[in-house]
Amino acid sequence: MVEIRRAETDDAPGIIDCFNDVMSEGIYLLGERYLGDEAFLEMRIRDEFNELFLVAIHNNKVIGVLTLTRESFQKNRHVAFLGIAIRRGFRHQGIGRAMMEMSFEWAREMGIEKICLEVFSTNVNAIELYKKLGFEIEGIRKKQFKIEGNYVDDVLMAKFL
Repeated sequence: MVEIRRAETDDAPGIIDCFNDVMSEGIYLLGERYLGDEAFLEMRIRDEFNELFLVAIHNNKVIGVLTLTRESFQKNRHVAFLGIAIRRGFRHQGIGRAMMEMSFEWAREMGIEKICLEVFSTNVNAIELYKKLGFEIEGIRKKQFKIEGNYVDDVLMAKFL
């Protein structure tokens, strides 16, 4: 059974481990490793007005993380940026969808009107899920990345709440 809940500061090591695990695959997330430390992450988790951290827990291990980060300037405070990482072996089970739907509730409560995300064009399953959840493609940055020697487009998507 998988529990999805708001992250607590004690989850920081597990969140970092989850991000690093997914990043090590090299094909889903931009970074090669999580750049922050536990203290920085704990500070972000405590900022409940500007950031939402959700975790998916299985057997006391973080197997999924969703972040929703409100933009910082007055002109774009109505917008938040979504990031999500689900460990291998737990994908295609509805965990990402459930986390995203929970995040939409928080966003509405916080007065966020638009959620943006970026996804590699090669991540077809994620793009299809985002479309099913109401995201639309707003733009494509051609050949923005090189993954395993191949050019990959950056797909910019958004959903209005």
